[in-house]
Amino acid sequence: MKIPFTKMHGIGNDFIIIDQLENQYHLNSEIIKSLSHRQFGIGFDQLLIIESSLNPEAEFRYRIFNADGNEVEQCGNGARCFYRYIKNKNISDSSKITVETKSGLIVLSEPTKNLISVDMGKPVFQDKISELFTSVSIGNPHAVLEPLDDNEQWEGAIELSKKIQTNDVLFPNGVNVSIMKIIDENNLKLKVLERGSGITLACGSGACAASVTAILKGLVKTPVTVHMDGGNLIIDWDGLNSIIMSGPAKIVFEGEFDLSLIKKNE
Repeated sequence: MKIPFTKMHGIGNDFIIIDQLENQYHLNSEIIKSLSHRQFGIGFDQLLIIESSLNPEAEFRYRIFNADGNEVEQCGNGARCFYRYIKNKNISDSSKITVETKSGLIVLSEPTKNLISVDMGKPVFQDKISELFTSVSIGNPHAVLEPLDDNEQWEGAIELSKKIQTNDVLFPNGVNVSIMKIIDENNLKLKVLERGSGITLACGSGACAASVTAILKGLVKTPVTVHMDGGNLIIDWDGLNSIIMSGPAKIVFEGEFDLSLIKKNE
């Protein structure tokens, strides 16, 4: 069976998108891991799947699988790519698209050309107590490290992030860890260690988690421009309501893969 896919990226966070509105391909975790491999597969941080939703408030169901094959709750950069795909394929003529995710409903729109906005919902700050990080959910779990100062290096923080991420007591389902440096009152620099994918060029929900934590601590003011290795996102949060994340999404190429060949190589 040959399955069509679209390769996309949101400021370097890369995906393949598969349309299951009419056909169910039943991709298991081993197939997804094989496809994600950058030398032996297509290569991606996450696989995104479009399906029909049973929720009357949603036009589509949006499913996300990390490179390790595990399904996760949310991906902000993926959500923007999801919107771009739907509009490019003329699947919906709605200016605002409500989609169902594993963590609830999100709303996607394009108020400015080439700048897609995602209503990420309200952040939920957790009770996990630590002097090293703030625990917050953006539909998926994040641990935001205390900001690095000018003399601290990313490498040490990444090693600490790996220890936090593998702490099964605090985070039995894993966690994304955000490392930030404050640039000024409206800008911060960020790296994110994503569960199941490692350090990525960008992470939308991580940008949200870091920004709302920094806003809450009075380190920055909204809107915040988050600078990542793959590019920038704009995060707007008033301290009470939903987080609005804005940024680009681009199609890289389209193709198809032979499922029978992938299964032979499992």
